[in-house]
Amino acid sequence: MNVLHAVRQFSPSVGGIESAVMALCGRLRRRGHECEIVTLGRLWDHAHPLPSTDIVEGVRVHRIPFVGGRRFFVAPGILKFAAGHAVIHVHAIDFFLDFLAATRWRHRTPLVVSTHGGFFHTGWATAAKRIYFQTITRLALTQAARVICDSGQDDRLFAPIVPAEKRVTIANGVEDLFFQIRKSVDPGLLVVVGRVAGHKGIDRAIGLLPRVRQAVPQTRLVIVGPDVEGLRAPLEGLARERGVAAGVTFAGAVDRAALTEYLARAHLVLAPSIYEGFGIAVIEAMASGSLVIANDIEAHRELIRTDVNGLLVDFSDEERAAEVVVQALRLPAAHLAGIGERARAAAARFGWDLVVDRVERVYRESATAEARG
Repeated sequence: MNVLHAVRQFSPSVGGIESAVMALCGRLRRRGHECEIVTLGRLWDHAHPLPSTDIVEGVRVHRIPFVGGRRFFVAPGILKFAAGHAVIHVHAIDFFLDFLAATRWRHRTPLVVSTHGGFFHTGWATAAKRIYFQTITRLALTQAARVICDSGQDDRLFAPIVPAEKRVTIANGVEDLFFQIRKSVDPGLLVVVGRVAGHKGIDRAIGLLPRVRQAVPQTRLVIVGPDVEGLRAPLEGLARERGVAAGVTFAGAVDRAALTEYLARAHLVLAPSIYEGFGIAVIEAMASGSLVIANDIEAHRELIRTDVNGLLVDFSDEERAAEVVVQALRLPAAHLAGIGERARAAAARFGWDLVVDRVERVYRESATAEARG
């Protein structure tokens, strides 16, 4: 089966959706499927265009011109790649979905859509987003053969505009290498993994550090991920204001080997995000056997059972969050390892082979339905 994946940002961009698409294509290719990717011609934070065609880990990538930016873009050039595939898999709710849905009469290719949290990650233009969701997005999704919700949270979000028979919940997968990590804890090392973006709550992690260091002086915080919104400088300023600049490090975008090393050494992994569509970084940390302390939001509640395979806390309550972190840092090594192993076991249901089994089924059902007319 030949599958075209439409994703607005891809390698060399680093992020959860980019990683999920690459991993999915890799697994599909091993099973004999052909995959191609269409993406935008440059990264949000770079002015220079990328090559129009490329091969990334054996997958052909087509990069197309666009106008607009991170919040809204227009790239009609995707249409010339749309025909001739068994399925088009659209990753995220954006222009690619709207345009391919509007032109389906022309390309006649079944659309499978992965929600990836929709577009409610931030509070920007919330009212306008809700109107768009209830009108344009609702109409576009009538043209989708199936809608893959990445979490129970997404299923509830899309239920009012997508009928139950079209929706299926399939979480993103976790790479095997995370399950292979063997912990070698560096006492006091706190790690946050994720893009440096407003909704990731990194300011809250920095904010609780003075209280934590007062109780456990060797505590340090490392933020692993690219600065996609230009927030590093103000966050470094916040660390200076709070007197913890020496204990805060921004590692930037790192490769898989470096990421697994950080997770192996992490005493605790913090996940202070204000909003997540799924929480792939949390699952990867759990798969590594780390104790994750996550913000008490809906996406994280689907993954973590407090005091069983991790901890949930309201990061907006700085005093309480700091208290929980301190208590976790003081746990005996055996107790810490026990929670980590239960976290690893809980993450096992997100193994990529199980995920791809279900995605393949969605592709077959979508292509068959189209063939029947």
